Amino acid sequence: MKLTRKEFLRTSSLLAGGFFIPASINFGKIFNPPAGSFKTLRGDCGIYLEKGGTIGWYAADDAVVVVDSQFPDSAKNMLAELRKKSARRIDLLFNTHHHGDHTSGNIYLKDFADRIIAHENCKALQEKNYGNDPSKPQAYPNFTFKKEWTQEIGKEVVSAKYFGPAHTGGDSVIHFQRTNVAHVGDLVFNRTYPFIDSNGGGSIENWPNVLERISKFYSKDTLFIFGHGASDDLTTGSMTDILAMQNYLTALIEFVSAGIKTGKSKEVIAASGEVPGFGGLKERWEGARKMNLEKTYDELVKKQN
Repeated sequence: MKLTRKEFLRTSSLLAGGFFIPASINFGKIFNPPAGSFKTLRGDCGIYLEKGGTIGWYAADDAVVVVDSQFPDSAKNMLAELRKKSARRIDLLFNTHHHGDHTSGNIYLKDFADRIIAHENCKALQEKNYGNDPSKPQAYPNFTFKKEWTQEIGKEVVSAKYFGPAHTGGDSVIHFQRTNVAHVGDLVFNRTYPFIDSNGGGSIENWPNVLERISKFYSKDTLFIFGHGASDDLTTGSMTDILAMQNYLTALIEFVSAGIKTGKSKEVIAASGEVPGFGGLKERWEGARKMNLEKTYDELVKKQN
């Protein structure tokens, strides 16, 4: 399914702080085509795909950890599958960032989780965007961290680390250290144009730097879970995919910067077509590529002024 730009702008209200989804749009198909896919990746770690951002999970007799929560109905479906792995309560529920397609399921999972954890900026942005509006019910993190958080739980060691502003101002990476599986949330939109949240503290210029730090911090054998991918198979991957995302963002910045230096307007740059070398990226909604160019232009020009 490909959205028109008008439809995307309406749908993106969910990311920015609303819950409205037009009846004609299946938000799940936009971000994760498969429905209700519960899959083991490595050891006791796996993913759940239904709608919204990819959920990561660790399920054993002595520990249960969930990363991101999608929406109340899909969170309920995920939990039903998770309980086939372990009857234990969720010890830790992480949110990688504040967007509604990663946090809206908190409201359902809170009754089954001992602790909800996120970076301090994630909680602040979640509260700012959703507030106490009854039409946008949320359960907020009850524990936050500033730079890094680590806990040994059962046979696993779980850590959460903040690498700086990128997709938003509060993205963190959740790492199951012994299994060596890391959920990077929306720091990677694998092989597809990313959503850039400049209003949520994101930084296009710093995003490649964050991915560089991630590539140096984790090992070549780390299995990564991505918030979104061009297909269900691409919601997980390797260091190669981290670097591919970094390369795209670097090329995007260089392309737009070169246009600005030659005096091209925002409209001309936005209409210039694909970023050289990245014509194979999937445009999941009409205008996604254009939005990347426009957002980059705005940030670079703002920096100059």
